[in-house]
Amino acid sequence: MSVIFISYRRDDSQGFAGRLEDDLSECFGEERVFRDREIPVGTDFAQHLEGTLGAAAVLLAVIGPNWLEVRGADGRRRLDDPGDWVRREIETGLARGLAVVPVLVGGARMPPAAALPPALAPLAGRQAFVLSDRRWREELKELAGELARLSPKLSGRGEIQMPRSGRIDALEVLRDVLARRKVAPPQGLAARVGSWLLRALRRLLVLAVALAIVVVLVRADGDPRANRIVDNVVAMIVATLKGPGG
Repeated sequence: MSVIFISYRRDDSQGFAGRLEDDLSECFGEERVFRDREIPVGTDFAQHLEGTLGAAAVLLAVIGPNWLEVRGADGRRRLDDPGDWVRREIETGLARGLAVVPVLVGGARMPPAAALPPALAPLAGRQAFVLSDRRWREELKELAGELARLSPKLSGRGEIQMPRSGRIDALEVLRDVLARRKVAPPQGLAARVGSWLLRALRRLLVLAVALAIVVVLVRADGDPRANRIVDNVVAMIVATLKGPGG
């Protein structure tokens, strides 16, 4: 029952598309947001995308700085290839009368109609939405409101639950889950808790990798004082993880 279809190019805006998918899923529910990473193993890629587009009400065309000029191995611009999937997705959305919304990320500008293949030229006439790192939360809230206005299926979900912009607060999560318990079936509750746990683990992994990089850089520098500081920090983290009885 996907309502929002996210179209993007991996070589241009994969990170932004992933972040957008995560936050919109928290706003509207994972079942209402589609990105191509969700295609089951063994499924016919073309048929699955076509079917998902058929069930969508909104297509978000995520456009980064290199979206227009990404080229294939032959040096040809990917958008000029009729078989290019990004082109096919947007062409299909326009032909089916979907609400096609260009979403500009990474400082990208809206491409002019003259720079697009004729089949995609109508995209240049669509009002674009800009998402920036500095105001992501505020702009995402505005985008969610616009999407709810565009699709009755989204606005019928009730109050939009905004993501917490990278901070996991256990008390807020518990309060949110308990608040939904009376209206959500057990399967939905389990899926939501599982989603929160996966996001928390992913963020912890990012922090662990960042800490490891800092340690390596400090060791390589060879400053004894800096090494002692790092040793103390690592020792405190290990002690905290072990707990009082460790």
